[in-house]
Amino acid sequence: MIKNHISYLLSLESKGIKLGLERTEQLLQACGNPQKKFKSIQIIGTNGKGSTSAMIANILKVSGYKVGLYTSPHLTTINERIRINGNAISNDEIIEFINNYQQTINQLNSSFFETITALAAWYFEKEKIDIAILETGLGGRLDSITACGSNLLVCTSISKDHQHILGDTVEDIAYEKICALKKNMICISSNHIDSIKDVFNKYANSINAKIKYISTNRNTKFIKLNGTHQAENEMLAITTIKQLNEFKINDGQIQQGLSSVVWPGRIQKLYNAPNVYYDVAHNQASFSSLCDYVNTLKGQKILVIALQKHKNLNTVLNKIESVFDQIIVTQTNVRNFVPAGELACLFQVNKIQIIENSLEAIKIYKSAQKTDNIIIAGSHYLGAAISKEFKISFENI
Repeated sequence: MIKNHISYLLSLESKGIKLGLERTEQLLQACGNPQKKFKSIQIIGTNGKGSTSAMIANILKVSGYKVGLYTSPHLTTINERIRINGNAISNDEIIEFINNYQQTINQLNSSFFETITALAAWYFEKEKIDIAILETGLGGRLDSITACGSNLLVCTSISKDHQHILGDTVEDIAYEKICALKKNMICISSNHIDSIKDVFNKYANSINAKIKYISTNRNTKFIKLNGTHQAENEMLAITTIKQLNEFKINDGQIQQGLSSVVWPGRIQKLYNAPNVYYDVAHNQASFSSLCDYVNTLKGQKILVIALQKHKNLNTVLNKIESVFDQIIVTQTNVRNFVPAGELACLFQVNKIQIIENSLEAIKIYKSAQKTDNIIIAGSHYLGAAISKEFKISFENI
């Protein structure tokens, strides 16, 4: 039975991305406006949204609160997108929601993301959570999460991604994101470059809202997630927690929550000898951070890469080629994927090998030297093949 319901949800992806809040607001209203019955934090930004969300959620969880976490996209199952205290939503809950609201979803012609957003809010209210952490899907101004009317906004780093929707410059992208900010609201933000801060400050002043930029002076790193870029996300999470005055959380709980956080697909080590890592880096900034980490590793470095369309890596191609000794190009075969042959054209011929089947490409580790480092990256949609090969689940964290 669940297969039919999941198939129905996935069929909504054929509607594509629908910008605007009206359908989400109408669907939430049909569900009884569940989003108004719990506190929530909305996370905007380009890179680090998922990691920062997971950190905030885990600190709240270890402090004794019941915490909803809504993120996207998923690695293997839809269930991963909606969690309470780290545990993914059950199939039974998905079935109940679809049975109750399928007719409304069809009438409104709701998109996949709009529907999943309403499902998350409905489930969180049903389970009487204390607070939800909601990761924005795309932008902010017209994203479904903004319809949920969160109490606090958090902004991670901003760089170029989804330019075909959000705009060509980082300033255009920044504007689309900060428009999730509402009157009298506070935004806890990364310390952006001045041109982005100018966009943020001008908008905040125009609606009588406030932006607090995090300090970058702190050197402590409690999290065990790989990559120096996670230190900024950690500082963002700490600053956000300290803003939640009604939640009683001490420094020991903050440290415990950070040191125990798990977030799959973020330079996640899957295997030893050879070392195999999985990272969902899929844009210029995230690949640059990944390369910085890979540069610290000893031994030969092999990249297994697949990309979806509209992902521009032009500014980091030279860096990727200088860091990796070998590049294996594959494809996800999921909607809007870049064919391996087309992706291969980006790289120097002498370094690449094309293996179209992603599962076969991943299995390269079986014939590698024990001192090699194999980095699988470029797409969340590689998660299914990774889960199958390494026999791991991404559902509960």
